[in-house]
Amino acid sequence: MKKTLLGNEAIAWGLLYAGVDLMSAYPGTPSSEILETYQKIIKEKNLPAWSEWAVNEKVAYETAYAAAITGKRAACGMKMVGLNVASDPLMSSAYIGNKSGFLIISADDPGFYSSQTEQDSRYFAKFARIPALDPSSPQDAFHLAVKGIEISEQFEIPVLLRPVLRVCHGRQIVEIPDFEFKGREGKFERDINRWAAVPRNPRLKQGYELLEKLERIKEYNYEEFLKPQIEKLKGGKLLIIASGTDYAYALEVLKDTGLKADIIKVDMPTPLPTEPFERLGKLYETIVVFEETYPLIEEQIKHVGNVKGKLTGDVFAIDEATHERIEETFRKLGFLDKSVYTGIEFEGEVPQRVPALCPGCPHRTVFFAMKRVFGNKAIYPSDIGCYTLGLNQKAVDTVLCMGGSVGLACGFSKSDKEKPIVATIGDSTFLHAGIPPLVDAVANKHRFVLVIMDNSTTAMTGLQPTPERIGEVSIPKIVEGCGVKPFVLEYDGTIGTTVSFFKKVKEAYENSELPVVAIVKEFCTFDKENVKLPGKFAKVDPDKCTGCKVCINEFGCPAFEWKDGKVEVNPYFCVGCGVCLSDLCPFDAFVEVKR
Repeated sequence: MKKTLLGNEAIAWGLLYAGVDLMSAYPGTPSSEILETYQKIIKEKNLPAWSEWAVNEKVAYETAYAAAITGKRAACGMKMVGLNVASDPLMSSAYIGNKSGFLIISADDPGFYSSQTEQDSRYFAKFARIPALDPSSPQDAFHLAVKGIEISEQFEIPVLLRPVLRVCHGRQIVEIPDFEFKGREGKFERDINRWAAVPRNPRLKQGYELLEKLERIKEYNYEEFLKPQIEKLKGGKLLIIASGTDYAYALEVLKDTGLKADIIKVDMPTPLPTEPFERLGKLYETIVVFEETYPLIEEQIKHVGNVKGKLTGDVFAIDEATHERIEETFRKLGFLDKSVYTGIEFEGEVPQRVPALCPGCPHRTVFFAMKRVFGNKAIYPSDIGCYTLGLNQKAVDTVLCMGGSVGLACGFSKSDKEKPIVATIGDSTFLHAGIPPLVDAVANKHRFVLVIMDNSTTAMTGLQPTPERIGEVSIPKIVEGCGVKPFVLEYDGTIGTTVSFFKKVKEAYENSELPVVAIVKEFCTFDKENVKLPGKFAKVDPDKCTGCKVCINEFGCPAFEWKDGKVEVNPYFCVGCGVCLSDLCPFDAFVEVKR
């Protein structure tokens, strides 16, 4: 059958085609749709498979890996910074191996579109000494997801599938062969020397076995992926070696420019046999390597001598690949005279649009009230989520990593004792990585305020359910179990109530030796099952508006517009939250309007 699919959807179909009957993941753009699609298919077709959103990537990895130990085919999904969290079990499981197919899907984000870093998951695979597969399109992602499970099972080793943003969110007609899904019965067989190997002798033996596996996988890589391509090459002026989306872009550039060159697609960039490339180095005057994001392939073949890439400064070193950037490399090296990607001239300057919280988002009211109470002298560590956009209200000073707001607050409390410290974190992020630093804060008496903004969903990545919504998980009870009794506010959409709440929190903070935790029970305006918007729409009375811009500069609702020295409410963006009617304007310029 043929289906028009996102790359992430194609991966989910590939997993089911390969017989994966357990998948666990933590949501993170650009990976989130993989598990969502997997869940949807098994539900629609009533397949004997299990899927779950885990509390974090480490748990997702361990859940899926355990299934692969028992003989079930399994997969875990995350984005590349999530692989940092899962790196502990990754490193050990590479030594131990698995009985059946186990695929780690880590979606990379070249260009920093929704991530803190641009890191390359393929390097984690090289570091852990496991194979990595690098798809170039949705159809290729389907194919390599299937191959990944097969390779994993054949060599009893975890395999990493690394789609990038343009593969994950690219759309293509994907051909899926007919198949019948059959789940497997898992059965754990005790083998202490393998599954529970401890230093030194059992683990040492596994280390040598892992090295031997890598040599066999190198040979597989050559026979399965590289040899059919290399045997067709005759030599010449230019050879392109590319992987992932760079391969697809390079093919299109060759077609559009008419440049004559041979090209090799690298499906498995690690472990990579280097001998074939040494032979090719004698057949071609120049070899150019295109890959995202780091020079993994180039590092392994640079000794050939005539290799051009990131390390030589001939290929872009950061940000994602484009047709223009690949063509620019060929022009820099003298293979092209002029560009065919000229674009359209634009006169004038395109206005910048700052990313903003959605209209009606309760986070905005919380930040506004928090700043009113604690002021500009406080330190505001924050975390990874929608609420990171509190930057626009100057209520976020630091963003490091998942759970980093709490850990940084611990350090700030001991290093800058003159300033109040008010950390913010979302509910999903708190459950993901915020609990351990809170335990540390209580044990070591780090004094700060932690605000948990609880909207009961993982909103930024697509409203995936949190453990709190899925099961009997209570964040207030967890906080109390960590050693502090939290303040809890049921958000009512008014500034006055929220300010009064933070005044109580501040008073407690000033009289406490321990961290003070405030939980604001909110909602997401896009979460239709939980939304509580009152339908109070607003407009501005121009006679009362003085143009002070408090509403724009300190609150920053996207519905507010500046025109002719006054603020106006754009009715297209106003969602009827009514917050601006509740003590926002010093001059009461906002008035309710009926719709």
